[in-house]
Amino acid sequence: MYNYHTDLVWLIDRALLCFLILLGIYIIIYAVIKEHFGGMRRRALVSIKKNLYKLALSGQTPSEKTCPLAVSDSTIQQFLDIEANRLREVLFFDEPEQKLFKDCFATPDKIAKIENIAKRSTNKWHRVEAIISLGYAQDVSAIGILEKILLDKDEDVSYFSMVALGQIKTASSAKILIGLLKKRPTARYKIASILENFPPATIYEVIELADDPDPSVRFWAMKLISKLKPESYIKKVEALTDDESGDVRAAACECLGSLEKRAAKVALLKCLKDRIWFVRMHAARALSKILGKECIPYVIDLIKDNSWYVIDTVKHIMAEHIETALPYIEESLYGEDEIAKRTSIESLEVSGYVKKLLYDSFSEDNDRSSRALRILEGMIKSDAHFGLERALSNLEEAPRNKFFEIIKNIDKAMGEHIEKKLNQQLDEL
Repeated sequence: MYNYHTDLVWLIDRALLCFLILLGIYIIIYAVIKEHFGGMRRRALVSIKKNLYKLALSGQTPSEKTCPLAVSDSTIQQFLDIEANRLREVLFFDEPEQKLFKDCFATPDKIAKIENIAKRSTNKWHRVEAIISLGYAQDVSAIGILEKILLDKDEDVSYFSMVALGQIKTASSAKILIGLLKKRPTARYKIASILENFPPATIYEVIELADDPDPSVRFWAMKLISKLKPESYIKKVEALTDDESGDVRAAACECLGSLEKRAAKVALLKCLKDRIWFVRMHAARALSKILGKECIPYVIDLIKDNSWYVIDTVKHIMAEHIETALPYIEESLYGEDEIAKRTSIESLEVSGYVKKLLYDSFSEDNDRSSRALRILEGMIKSDAHFGLERALSNLEEAPRNKFFEIIKNIDKAMGEHIEKKLNQQLDEL
């Protein structure tokens, strides 16, 4: 037997209805207030943009006399709106306008106030805005303050001080960030991503990281050098191809590839025989970058590697330099190693060279025709049927029919199968 408390149910329903009505009123009021203040924000920025435009047209340089007309009582929020283009969908400020506004806004008095907020404000996000503003203002005098803020317990505050130092881009700010990279393992990726945007001349001290006892620090040193490409460090990078850490050896190979100096060839050839697969992989990629097609004889043996990642790397290198790789591909197709055969066929497919082989097989040049037919025969005998189908499907009817006969002469069953499939006489799941 059930007891229904009708009065209680109605009371709850009325309470929920009142709550929904109040919530709806709150949402409407919030939307109106937000739109009101958003409109004020946009109108203020439009006014600043007009003033900046007039100042730019006048040809006058920023000064105590001209700047008040453009900046007036601009706030930190407006400074960030303009310098970071935070409302770019509504109003966009180009680089000259941003520079003009910064020159007017970043007065000593204004900077002093922003520095005070960054150091002492109890409102976290006001502090963050002030810290970001110091970065956009590229205020060198604020470097010491930002260095202290780096040690703040709040991770957001600390992170934005790193970003601000990264915007200032001086040797001093770089030195601080490099020191932090050594001390803070969890932030190394973030710090490295900031430092890689510095001019190479400002972070010469990064090479000192290559001698750090921590292999993780040495690893990030290689990552930074590969981005900054300071050529004078090549000998130090080559030395790290003998590092005890496989991660560092791999990063050193990648770095040498980015520097693209042929002098690194000897160090990279040694790494092709490294005991760790990802070192061999990065060494092969680096050799491809610095030697181009000349790398093929050196990396081709890795087609028999015991790592699929290394084999896949060789496949793409062969595809990139397919003409040079053809003799090795032909040798693999007539060899006993099934993985090498499959990799060779895939390199031909990836490069789009199969179609060229088809046309070369009809060439009046006997040498070209013979080579193409040998490779195609090797592909057919290795059951490379999908690559052939893809290439044949793009041929005109006459040469395609002619090639069907060539395939049938080599493998009648395959030739008939491909012919029926491409002529839509066969369904294949």
